[in-house]
Amino acid sequence: MKCASCGRESEYPVCGRCLSARIIPVDVPPVVEVTRCSRCGEYRLDRWRATSLEEAVEYHLSKGVRVHEELHVDEIDFEPVGEEVGRYVFRLSGMLRDYPYSYETFFEVRVRKIACERCSRQAGGYYEAIIQIRASNRSLKDEELETISEMIAGSVEREHSNPRAFISKIEERREGVDVYIGDKRLAQKIARNIARAFGAEMKESSKIAGREDGRDFYRFTYLVRLPEYFVGDIVEEGGADVIVTSVEKRKGYDVMTGKPVNLRNPRVVARGSELLESYVLSMDESTVEILDPYSYEPVTVAKPDFRFRAGDRVFVAKAGERYIVVHESLVRR
Repeated sequence: MKCASCGRESEYPVCGRCLSARIIPVDVPPVVEVTRCSRCGEYRLDRWRATSLEEAVEYHLSKGVRVHEELHVDEIDFEPVGEEVGRYVFRLSGMLRDYPYSYETFFEVRVRKIACERCSRQAGGYYEAIIQIRASNRSLKDEELETISEMIAGSVEREHSNPRAFISKIEERREGVDVYIGDKRLAQKIARNIARAFGAEMKESSKIAGREDGRDFYRFTYLVRLPEYFVGDIVEEGGADVIVTSVEKRKGYDVMTGKPVNLRNPRVVARGSELLESYVLSMDESTVEILDPYSYEPVTVAKPDFRFRAGDRVFVAKAGERYIVVHESLVRR
């Protein structure tokens, strides 16, 4: 078969070379506009993304370039032209019917700067929820605040596609810390994770803060109250002295029986740091005589359900006038 236009041999009525002169095989927009956030530097593609200018240009080119249906593209590339700011060269190669086709043109890149939804809301102090971090009958420890800060930052980062996943502000108060979060669902998730990690209590409340799109707009408060006790503390639970072994799981062991105990309403009677080393002097079936680590005098107390021998090491705390003896196997040092 010969091409009806030029007479060359071709398997098509009109060869690819002649067809390229009759149609527009490739249409490249003379200007490619990309949008960048003036605050965080992200580019808007299908959504706001932390990417490079080149990747943003490539995305918009893929949306703007038109290729004829009979042009089979092998390769497309583009690159800046020398030192010219915003000027790029576009190259394409492929097959148009039976004709090796190549194309080159220039286009301009314009960057439009605006504030993305996240940054705009954050700059305006927008928030849907407050996470209140507190501790029962004590101050928050620096290491607790550090761990909680890492948990919150990690949760916000993992929700990066959510335009409301941001920290609006953090307020340090005498009784604890308030963290203002842009998204209430994320705030609830974070609060639950903190409560689970620290064996804390969590309470939720809300109040009307105005109207939005004809509906009442609520702000939520998630109060996370960390327990008073730490691992190694002695607490009173249901009338028994219990040494705490897990804050997260709210677990401990009865120091008299050695049996596991679930902590439901514990009250701290002695800190782990107050446990002092002592030794067994003698014992019988119901009592054990130990060396008072405070006065270094012999003291007789009720015998815990453990096997003791003279000279064994034990740990002792004093709650008022009462001595609490803890078997060495229950104490983590």
